[in-house]
Amino acid sequence: MNHTGPAGLPDAALLPAEAREWLSRPSAARIATVWQDGGRNAYPADLDVANRVLEVFPRQADAAAINREHGRLTARELADRGIGQFLDLGCGYPLLGHISEPGLRTELGEIVHDASPLARVVHVDLERGAVAHSRAMRTADAGSHGPVVLSGDILDTANLLDAVQDLGHLSLKRPIGVFVHDVLPWAVDDDQVLAAMACLRRRLPVGSVLSITHSSPELAGGWLAGAQRVLRQAGIPYRPRPRSLIADLFGDWPDLDGGPLRLVPTAQHHDEHSRRSGPSAAYAGVAVKPLAGESR
Repeated sequence: MNHTGPAGLPDAALLPAEAREWLSRPSAARIATVWQDGGRNAYPADLDVANRVLEVFPRQADAAAINREHGRLTARELADRGIGQFLDLGCGYPLLGHISEPGLRTELGEIVHDASPLARVVHVDLERGAVAHSRAMRTADAGSHGPVVLSGDILDTANLLDAVQDLGHLSLKRPIGVFVHDVLPWAVDDDQVLAAMACLRRRLPVGSVLSITHSSPELAGGWLAGAQRVLRQAGIPYRPRPRSLIADLFGDWPDLDGGPLRLVPTAQHHDEHSRRSGPSAAYAGVAVKPLAGESR
């Protein structure tokens, strides 16, 4: 008997009532997989919302691909610069098929370990399904330096960093590369988001690098508004933010390459990006914690 549904996930009909109810509600983390690998981690409710978003925002799949490639390029750059610890906040579901399909091979842990086999990675997500699948796929045969997956809330930053420290996998005394890619738009309270990033900046050691991508109405206003409306109707909050507010997420940290923060459309952040000439729906910035720390 086949006990699995789509993507090898459990057949919803065979699950307890609470689990069936949970799977019947669309999940932002599962919806994102539809735009990245065709929805192999998605259920019908997720596919429905994801496809309705694509109807009003046809560029969403391209936007996800742009963000994914930016993450790969940034991870490689930081590893090449000697960063040996990485914290992946809002890791989401691992992309099924990334092993057999090189075009989807964008897992942060794989990229980092290709460049630096002794590097350590901690993936974090709040979605229990994403955490479970990540633990199953990202930690298999990983060894002592392999990735660790942690359940945590990016908005509860102090407790999250305490949990990271308690794991003993990363040291908060040495620089950490932190990825916050396409995560913060799913938290709609500006004050909470600003406070979370401020706490993160305070707690990270000097030399740490903060990489953020964030959708903005200034780049795809009309289409993003349509996507926002579809998600809101499905009970999923979403908040694209203006460039000025996204810049505030970095505090006064300078750009990784020195000077003021360079906050540009995601596809234009790396010269090697294959979609550099294409339209972006998000801004990207990469900043480093200076020796003098920061005042805010």
